[in-house]
Amino acid sequence: MGTVDVTAKAWRHAVEVYTGEPPASTPAPGASISGYAIAALETDYEFAELPALMPNSILIANQWEFERPLRMGETLHAAHRLVDITERFGGRFGYSLDFRAEVVYRDATGAVVARSGRTMTQYSASEARERDGDG
Repeated sequence: MGTVDVTAKAWRHAVEVYTGEPPASTPAPGASISGYAIAALETDYEFAELPALMPNSILIANQWEFERPLRMGETLHAAHRLVDITERFGGRFGYSLDFRAEVVYRDATGAVVARSGRTMTQYSASEARERDGDG
């Protein structure tokens, strides 16, 4: 996919979204930063498009794993891959497909720094069943 930079701008944005307040200061270059900043890095590139096999889609899960802390100012290589496709029959969305994709972030030495997983469900709204109860 390419490279992403752990910038002060991305970090500040992630902190403000997470805490609701702008940070008082910015970490020095090379300093360890909060892992949730990875969410801001994901806006710096486009995920590879999943095949559109059904008319509707919804994000059902995000997952992040870290081998070590992110560091302010570092450049990471991001590689995207489709990990799994699961077919589902029935349920709230009727017939659906779950796609699990992963981005692996590596540092300049090639060591894995973090993984970001995303699961999307594709379904046909015309086949979705009504929810029972008050929801």
